[in-house]
Amino acid sequence: MKKRTIAELLTDIRMAKYKIDMWISKAENRNKALERLSLSNIGRFPLLSKEYIKETELTRKYIVTLVQLKILLEILEIRLETLIILGNVVTYLSPLVEALNELKGQLGASIEFSPIIDEIIETIRTVYIAPNTVQQSPQINVKEEARQLLKEAEDVAKKELKENYKIEI
Repeated sequence: MKKRTIAELLTDIRMAKYKIDMWISKAENRNKALERLSLSNIGRFPLLSKEYIKETELTRKYIVTLVQLKILLEILEIRLETLIILGNVVTYLSPLVEALNELKGQLGASIEFSPIIDEIIETIRTVYIAPNTVQQSPQINVKEEARQLLKEAEDVAKKELKENYKIEI
């Protein structure tokens, strides 16, 4: 794997956020279409209408996960920009990598997102975390901070979904 710079990684993160925005927009449009179909078919085809409602719920969950992923990428972007100034890589990025892995697992095997997120995670691990593990100073609980980051991303995602996408969770 080619060693990449933080600037290149930041560019990848920004592109991933843009793609996530596109997918959220597509999912929103699909959600609106399914809601219209559900309402128009409720009298004639109640079973079909129920299936549309179920798919609407699945699409909403997908949007929630995408917004959380976008927020985690924004946090990663901020941390990488801060890292340029600060310098201690392992302590700063390990919890975010763990949180991205967990959220990627929730998202499933997406053809569109998995390769992008895998590449970002792999770059962070091989280029920034692995070479610096020997000089890791303070011991931190990576899993706990990852859970905290996921909780923070979930809270921000709920707020953003309510304000921008009119989705209540």
